[in-house]
Amino acid sequence: MTTLEQRYRRLLAWYPKDHRALHEEEMLGVLLAASAPGQNRPAWREAFDLVRGGLAIRLRRLAPPESRRRWRDATGLAALLAPLVLFGAGLFRAAGYAGRFAFDLALPQVVYALPYGLVVLLAWLGRRRAAIACAWAVAVLYLAEAMNWLLSLPEGTTVVGDVILVSGRPVLAVGMLGAAFPACVCAAMLTLAPSPGPGPLGSRRLLAWAGGVLAACVIGTLLPKVLGAVLMSAAVATVAVTALRSPVGRRTAAVLMPFLLVAVMWSWFADLAALTAVTVATAALLGVTAWLARTAEPA
Repeated sequence: MTTLEQRYRRLLAWYPKDHRALHEEEMLGVLLAASAPGQNRPAWREAFDLVRGGLAIRLRRLAPPESRRRWRDATGLAALLAPLVLFGAGLFRAAGYAGRFAFDLALPQVVYALPYGLVVLLAWLGRRRAAIACAWAVAVLYLAEAMNWLLSLPEGTTVVGDVILVSGRPVLAVGMLGAAFPACVCAAMLTLAPSPGPGPLGSRRLLAWAGGVLAACVIGTLLPKVLGAVLMSAAVATVAVTALRSPVGRRTAAVLMPFLLVAVMWSWFADLAALTAVTVATAALLGVTAWLARTAEPA
């Protein structure tokens, strides 16, 4: 057995055993026939294709067709919920300021929320490309705002943990960029979802649940702290329990988890290591779920 053949057999080990038993010799023959004289290692593209093919077969077996259809529905629903959460969060903050008669602070929150209202409307109407373009435009604006704020700081600014200085000037603050992270994840979710929308949940039901949670949160800001916290917690818990009882709901929660974690508690990721870790984990999760959704046959 030649060195090249041994290396090809190691790459073919990525395929399930029963698949190898049926096709290994045939695939090996094709690969060896296509190799150049004197070649002793697989080309990187062939190695990549073999590993990708083996992993794809294993993933398909882990997620049967019915499960992939549910992932398709879940990614579509999560892609619609992400901008809806950001839109509702902006209105919630505006209502909180307005309840304290701080209208000068409430108005900017409404302005920040409105683009996400447009994204939700476009996705709801099936205008996928327009929704994606709008979401990425908002994400770029958030990043540009953060970078402009950082680069406009004067020389000699005090370093506060997450600020990195180059020649005495701050060029990156993870805390500021972390605040733009939910916008970027929202745009990525819309981009990767085959068809953003409410799916089998239904438009009316989704609108009713979203309106109920937002109303409970707004009313909670006007009540005493304890009563308000109880009302908001009860509303969120009711939605969470209802979602987790459904197969599509559980998958939707899994897709949304990194987004919600950073959107609600982005201050936890105010250092480079934490933000890098959550970025890698989010990218991996969205990549796998997008693949499952896109390989599913529409119901």
